[in-house]
Amino acid sequence: MANTKKRKLKTWVKITFAVLICALAAGTAAIILPHGEKPQETPEPETAETTPTPTPEPTPEPQPVTHTVSLYMLGDALVQTPNSWDAQQEDGTYDWAPQMDAIADPAKNYDLAFYNQECILGGDHLGITPFPHFNCPQSYGDYMVSKGFNLISVANNHSLDKGEEACENSHAFWAAKEGVVTAGMNMTAEEWEAIPVYEKNGITYAFTAWTYDMNGWQPPAGREYMINKYRGHEEELLNWVRSAKEKADFVIVSMHWGQEYTHNPDAEQMSLAQQLADAGADVIIGNHAHSTQPIHWLNDNTICFYALGNMISSQTWQGFSSWEELNTGIAASLVMEKTVYPDGTVTKQIRDVKADLIFTYHIGDYDHMYSVFYKDLTDDMMPDHDYWYQWHIDNVVHAMSGSIEIGL
Repeated sequence: MANTKKRKLKTWVKITFAVLICALAAGTAAIILPHGEKPQETPEPETAETTPTPTPEPTPEPQPVTHTVSLYMLGDALVQTPNSWDAQQEDGTYDWAPQMDAIADPAKNYDLAFYNQECILGGDHLGITPFPHFNCPQSYGDYMVSKGFNLISVANNHSLDKGEEACENSHAFWAAKEGVVTAGMNMTAEEWEAIPVYEKNGITYAFTAWTYDMNGWQPPAGREYMINKYRGHEEELLNWVRSAKEKADFVIVSMHWGQEYTHNPDAEQMSLAQQLADAGADVIIGNHAHSTQPIHWLNDNTICFYALGNMISSQTWQGFSSWEELNTGIAASLVMEKTVYPDGTVTKQIRDVKADLIFTYHIGDYDHMYSVFYKDLTDDMMPDHDYWYQWHIDNVVHAMSGSIEIGL
């Protein structure tokens, strides 16, 4: 009996202990989980996103760099007294636009623009004088500079027409023009010996101008260097070109040479042209003939314009050539190009050589003169202009190098 009681007591104790354990568990759950909430699942630990390594851009291959300079060219500015009278206004000033705008305006489209100042700009106070001792208004030079002409030859057979004072005045006039390069006249021996190098668009160039003579006139004693005369000084000319070629990318040479009123270069011209090309000249611009002469490639990389003819004049027919030939000139252009390659090598070339024809016509007895391109001529201005245009292209411009492109 007693054993039975003990067993019942033990059973009751176990039940009570189990109840307490369950109650305690339930209370703990109530504390941890508020009423109505479900237990949250333990989140999986986040895995850090892996950023893909960018593929590096390939380094671009170095490319060649090309530099260019464009050049426009006209011939002899033979501004004679009728030209000046035509341009002079009532107040004494000069208006050159009617005579010149048609052929001068294109200069603004080029980096460099060349012409030969045939009559000296020696100072108006010395008088505006005719042949054989020319002196023309300095306003003509002002006009040409305003149109963009910045490469000017002052070495020709009329350079000493008005003597030493006129040369000094001309030199000072041009020296005051910012950005304008002249050649052919020197005030000191140092200037005569110098080889200035100029830069445009990443290209360097040297420019010189020489004449065969000065109509028998000589510079003052002790100033023999005043005008660049090549006859008797051919080696000085060629040495200048050789030295310039070592310093500059391109060498431009203006030559006042040849026989007047002929379309054919003479033996001296052709010999000197070849020697200049061999010495390193890249562009040879000839004048003095007052007639057009051929354009010719030498050594495949030197371009020679034997004579561009008159750009403006009031010359009359003198039995040497026809009126149509005497008043026809050439306007020309080209591009000087330099390419620098990544390995340091450099190539240079003259390209895009072009030419077209201009004509100076007049109304009345040289009362009004106009220089225009042939394409703008009418039959009233010049009968048979189409015939003469083609005649000059076939028999002059293309006489030596038929590949010259026609039309600017």
